[in-house]
Amino acid sequence: MTDGDQVRKVGALDALKGMLSFFTIVRLNVGEREFGAMERSFWLAPVIGLLNGLVAFLALVLLDVCDVPAMVQAAVAIAVVCAFSKFLHFDGLADFGDGMVVSSERREDHVRALKDSLIGAGALGTAVTVTLLTFACYAGLASFAAVPLAVVPAEVLAKNSMVAAAAFGEPGDGMASRQVSCTGAKSLILSAVLSAVLIATTWLLVGPVAGWLGLHHPDIGPGLAVWMVALPLLASVLVGRAMARAANRTFGFVNGDVLGATNEVSRPFVLLAALIVLGLGL
Repeated sequence: MTDGDQVRKVGALDALKGMLSFFTIVRLNVGEREFGAMERSFWLAPVIGLLNGLVAFLALVLLDVCDVPAMVQAAVAIAVVCAFSKFLHFDGLADFGDGMVVSSERREDHVRALKDSLIGAGALGTAVTVTLLTFACYAGLASFAAVPLAVVPAEVLAKNSMVAAAAFGEPGDGMASRQVSCTGAKSLILSAVLSAVLIATTWLLVGPVAGWLGLHHPDIGPGLAVWMVALPLLASVLVGRAMARAANRTFGFVNGDVLGATNEVSRPFVLLAALIVLGLGL
């Protein structure tokens, strides 16, 4: 291994360590080096999505084995990923909702509402709407496949959507400013490729486990599998781009709240894309 390869390897490990401590309830001894690496290598975020999804997957498999109804599993899927991420992204969603609905044409009023700690109608309405959409999509997928099989791809692509928002966003002056400024088209491509690999690998490993446990899952051939990765992946990028454009126009920047909101908003669209593929039998 060359010195350059070793530096990149350590940088990636530091970045993942920083993301794990920042984006989840796991507490690690991290400092400036890890957070700096996280900012420079934000394209690794789908790995944290994989971990988040696997935690929910294990909880949902247990419920499925116990014949807990799919509707309950859908609610638990949402609760587990929010709790494991310490409701960080959900808080960003609420702040984003408040900032967007301000009845003013002045950018500073929107920014003030975005950063205000109070919860307004925009926050409540946005949070409820996104949560209901996510629940409905999980419930809809239950007729095609077990809910546990959907949660890992959904969380991986939710993080990919965050990378897309950072890539298309303008940096502000908050904690995520360097994260956004260091993330560009190359980072988005790396994140998209990484997401596709993680999803495909997970399905290859989880598929036999699902069959062994007797979980209901669709018979996905090679053609359907490609669409099941490609369309949700595209949806995650488009949602990230749309969120960045809306934030750039309204606030003048993409900050941590916008990235968190993107994580939450992208999830139901990713699940909806999977529903479309399964429904059409592409």
